[in-house]
Amino acid sequence: MSDPARLYDLKVVVLICEEALENLVCVDILAAGAKGYTVSTVRGRGNRGVRDAGWLLSSNVRFEIMCSEDAALRFIDVVEQKYARHYGLVIYMHDVLASHAGNH
Repeated sequence: MSDPARLYDLKVVVLICEEALENLVCVDILAAGAKGYTVSTVRGRGNRGVRDAGWLLSSNVRFEIMCSEDAALRFIDVVEQKYARHYGLVIYMHDVLASHAGNH
C-alpha cells in the first residue's frame, strides 16, 4: 500500500446466519445496492449451540459484502428488520483498507 493510513469509503459487511436464509439474503444484498458478495459455509458454536452441518440446513453461511457505506447501512437495516428476531445471526461492518479496492 502506498499510504497505509488512507481509509477508503468502502465498507465490508460480514453476516453469519443460518443457511436457510442464504437465498433470501442474496436478494437483499443486491436490493440494498451492493454489486456482489462472497458466501461460504461455516461451522461454529454460539448462544444457539453448535452449528456443525450435521443435519440438512443446520450449518451457517458467512456473507462478506464490500460496498458503499450507504448500501452497507441499508443492508444491515434490512437484516435487522426481517431476520434478527427469528433467526440466529451476527452482523458487523468494518472499514476497507486497501490500495486496490476495485470498483465496488
